[in-house]
Amino acid sequence: EGQARGSLQPNYKLEDDYGVGGAQARFRLLQSEGTNGQPPRALYDAPEITLSLPQARTRAGVGQTLKDLTEHPWAGTDVAMTLVARDEAANEGASAPFEFRLPERPFSKPMARALIEQRRILALDADAQANVLTALNALTIAPERFNMETNVYLGLRSIFWQLTGAKTDDQLRDVVGRLWQMAVAIEDGNVSDAEA
Repeated sequence: EGQARGSLQPNYKLEDDYGVGGAQARFRLLQSEGTNGQPPRALYDAPEITLSLPQARTRAGVGQTLKDLTEHPWAGTDVAMTLVARDEAANEGASAPFEFRLPERPFSKPMARALIEQRRILALDADAQANVLTALNALTIAPERFNMETNVYLGLRSIFWQLTGAKTDDQLRDVVGRLWQMAVAIEDGNVSDAEA
């Protein structure tokens, strides 16, 4: 279940004859089609959560783990989560996949939401670079009509040109990071700095 601030809290039951030595939640994207009908080429690996055990080498018990994945680029996407446990004999057992939307941080300002959407598109499919460039260009066509602050406009143009010149996956990941920072700055102003 998702929590109020966007964290994910899996609740689970563990049973094993030898005792569970470790467990984790693994995720798989449900999106199957990328740009131009090709499979998507994600820039980021799936998040993984190490699950808390009720006690070391537990034979039976219930547990829950709280994990904040709101900054992960997969936040807000439809995923299948499988819980996997290993026992002391190195045997592995897995739950049935559970499909849901990964919790994400809520953004109320339209510009911040638009940037997060473009961030997600680029993070999940590196081949969507041209589509994201078109969207970023459209967001800055008429800044005076949308009361866009100068620093936001200049930041978006800087990100646009950085994305234009990006040739490697690492450079694309830098753009994804800057899109997150810009969206948070637009949404929170100085509040995020104070929280940190």
